[in-house]
Amino acid sequence: MRTGTVTGPGPRMAASNNPRKFSEKIALHNQKQAEETAAFEEVMKDLSLTRAHRVRLGAAAPG
Repeated sequence: MRTGTVTGPGPRMAASNNPRKFSEKIALHNQKQAEETAAFEEVMKDLSLTRAHRVRLGAAAPG
């Protein structure tokens, strides 16, 4: 016989499994991932431009 022991998810866990809240969490995660991807792509674009500029300067310099 159990006394004073609560097992299972309880009311707090049930609230976090609400489909509306779960879909909101997914939407926030997707938004954050899109922002991080955009930031990464911006850095990679800058890196490519810098490398291209360096190659042009190296090719234009007298040998």
